Amino acid sequence: MENKLAEKIERLEAQLPRWEKWLYAYYGVAFTMLVHAFIKADENQMLVDALLFIEKKAGITPSLLTPTFFTPLPPDLIPYYSNISYAMISNGRIALWFVVQFFILACAAILAFHPAWRKIALAKRLDLIFGYLLAGWITLLSLGAQDPHNVDDGYGNTVVVVVYLLALGLGYWWLRRKKDKAEEVFP
Repeated sequence: MENKLAEKIERLEAQLPRWEKWLYAYYGVAFTMLVHAFIKADENQMLVDALLFIEKKAGITPSLLTPTFFTPLPPDLIPYYSNISYAMISNGRIALWFVVQFFILACAAILAFHPAWRKIALAKRLDLIFGYLLAGWITLLSLGAQDPHNVDDGYGNTVVVVVYLLALGLGYWWLRRKKDKAEEVFP
């Protein structure tokens, strides 16, 4: 029985380099999404500037641009603003972000909580788990970077990103701190 457990642990440890390759692939995707989000943010700013210029030339008054509960948008402007909103943050980008984020966090959860992987010492898989969580943070950062002015009034997403990073850093430090202590050896 003990021999089978040792063989299973050796097979799982042999799979760790494969998980590292997937981690590098996810980092590539996360950084690509982050760079693309910065480019998209610049494009969004140019689009807003161009549309404000057109609205000014068309004579649309500022009161129409900021509707309230009592003064809704005129019906002929609703499709215009919905198309602008879709161009700024498309559903496809959000869906892609969700899929990538799900797979990254699923890999971290499998390595951390799956019963088969828990048989391997945490020290051997800790860096890999936190690597996946860091890739998830970069992906989360790319969601807010694509339109920083319109994501939860600018602060909601920022708080989530900062808290995620602090929890990630403190968690990694806490778990590595225990590893640095020498074990007591009994004669």
